[in-house]
Amino acid sequence: MGEVVARMGNSGETQDRILDTAIMLFAKSGYHGTKTADIAKDSGVAEGTVFKYYGTKKDILRSAMNKIVQRIIPGIVFGSRLDLKGMVCSPDPKEELKKVLKSRIEKINQNVGAFKVLINEIQYHDDIMNEYTGQFVPKAIKMVEEYFELGISKGIFRQMDSHTAARSMIGMMATIVLERNVLKRPIDLDRELDIVLDIFFNGIYAEKEGEI
Repeated sequence: MGEVVARMGNSGETQDRILDTAIMLFAKSGYHGTKTADIAKDSGVAEGTVFKYYGTKKDILRSAMNKIVQRIIPGIVFGSRLDLKGMVCSPDPKEELKKVLKSRIEKINQNVGAFKVLINEIQYHDDIMNEYTGQFVPKAIKMVEEYFELGISKGIFRQMDSHTAARSMIGMMATIVLERNVLKRPIDLDRELDIVLDIFFNGIYAEKEGEI
């Protein structure tokens, strides 16, 4: 990756335009279905300019992945530092969590092309999978773990395995995103989050008469 960066020089605006175009085309047609000529044409540059900054098509993919993982995803998923204590200790922790999740999901929906490229292409490029998946998945899980651990320590949440709880929460949110953007099913996000969080906070077990 150092080689790719070294070739990029100082023409940041052109490079960003090439990468943004590549991400859009990779999301639409896949890596193998996208030609460098198409990237150049849609970027408004000559194909030689693309190869000036990126020696091969694989270099374009690597640099696009680098932008997605190091710049796009952190800004969407992690954003500014969350006030976990304020979320957990608020009068309505479920509503506070809903606000955060809704904001994150809306940002993902707005940048779904980047996520499509990430999910689609790491399946077919083992070197890229090994390089990138360890950079954001553990961090996302750790952030949600900290939320549950704080709630447990404050006596707001019951004792549980915070890692499993975090994976479950992320999985439910990922399903909402996939259903909307991959299956193309209309989602009422407010209603969906209310239902999912009710299930998550209150469980699915029907309380029987006489039970406390």
